[in-house]
Amino acid sequence: MKISSNPLSPKGIWSGSLPNVMDLFIVLIFASVSFLCFDQAFDMRLTMIQSSDLLDCVFNGTPFHFYQHVLDKAVGGAYFGLNETSTVAIYNIILYSSLAIWLLPIYVLNHVTHLVIYEALINLWGRVLVISISLICAVVIRRFYIKLFSDPVKAKWAGYFFISSPLVLYCVVITDQFDIIPTILTLLALFFYFDKKYYKFSILMSLTICFKLFPLLIFFPLIFLVEKRLQKLFQYSAIAVALYAVTSIASSLFDTGYNQMQKIAQVQHGYFDRIYTAQIPGGIKNISLFLLCMILICTFAYYIKVSEIDLPMVAFLFCAASYASLFTFVLWEPQWFILILPFFIFIVFRMKNFVTGVLLETMISAGFLLVSVPIFLVRQHMTTSVLVALTKNIFSIPEHLYLPSLYFKQLGEGVLPMSIFVGFMAAFLLIAYKDYRSGIPADDSFTKDIRTVRILLYFRSSLILIYILPPLIAYFSTPAM
Repeated sequence: MKISSNPLSPKGIWSGSLPNVMDLFIVLIFASVSFLCFDQAFDMRLTMIQSSDLLDCVFNGTPFHFYQHVLDKAVGGAYFGLNETSTVAIYNIILYSSLAIWLLPIYVLNHVTHLVIYEALINLWGRVLVISISLICAVVIRRFYIKLFSDPVKAKWAGYFFISSPLVLYCVVITDQFDIIPTILTLLALFFYFDKKYYKFSILMSLTICFKLFPLLIFFPLIFLVEKRLQKLFQYSAIAVALYAVTSIASSLFDTGYNQMQKIAQVQHGYFDRIYTAQIPGGIKNISLFLLCMILICTFAYYIKVSEIDLPMVAFLFCAASYASLFTFVLWEPQWFILILPFFIFIVFRMKNFVTGVLLETMISAGFLLVSVPIFLVRQHMTTSVLVALTKNIFSIPEHLYLPSLYFKQLGEGVLPMSIFVGFMAAFLLIAYKDYRSGIPADDSFTKDIRTVRILLYFRSSLILIYILPPLIAYFSTPAM
């Protein structure tokens, strides 16, 4: 009994009903390797530099000259020697303002004591921000679960389920993107939503949308679920888009470079054109499958009636379905997937068979990585990493970091892994919906076989090896010339 009561003993590590030191150690190992060996530095470094440029404009008394200032620098090749087609400021001013506030201590320090490595330092400071928000997001998920379902044990595992996901390591630590910010803002907005404070929910979602437009995909189904009066729906919708609309119009009117940079960004990235990626033949014109799905989801949400006790599960299913349609029919970027992950977690922990839910979610993660790595993993993801900085005179980065055969790229040019990804995502949602319709309560006995659960979660976390292992083997197998 004494041995088993010790949480640090081998038996205690495997049998404890709550996440323990070993569980966190596994996550720390994978996170440390990901942080040290990989860094998609370009996007975050550019965004942080441009946020620093915003501070320059503010302190020079020209805050409404920001986009023109960035455009002038981009045209002159001031950002890594590249031209304006790849270095324009494409985001809403709210994002740059938020990052500028976070950057302010380093910015001031640079002006007091000139920092030779200023750009590298602010990139690192940006990574600190998004990783810290990821940890906070796990805490928010835990508290949110307690609020909705009053189960502190499952709540702690739900928080752990988030930070131990290989996709958190991939979308946040490795790809070094700020999509975790709208993710946590969405979760905070949902606190108001389930408290029936829909005006506050709409206001916070309005802020969220300024960081990424994708939360609009879940705002409309969510508000249609609980509000059927057209006047109220119009009010909530107007509030949700107001901040983005006002800031965009203001930038367009008062900053001469804004419109030009938006045109450049649209040509370069074609974000709005991506919603037409998947089409089916229509009468006069083809039909966007993504838009078709979103119209059906929103219409269905408006016409069904949901009891208060069923609302959380139904809301999570609608949110997951909306984002799933994005990843099925739209040309996506891998870091976007962090937006859907919290909803998958809530669904897993409310399924009647927890192990089945974990297995399905694990296969979704595996499929996602198998799709993403051959397409998005390039040598630049290692170029500015700590590992390369320490060993660049010993090893060199090969042109091709991955083994295409390992990722099934040769099997239909990625059709097989994409089918695995979408297929298991659809199966996951269908089984979750069937569980909800059956009325059978969620599995509350998963801690009875906690050893099996831990093995599954460790295996799930280890999927990040799909990304990190082949490039590291390739790197250490290529001596410097």
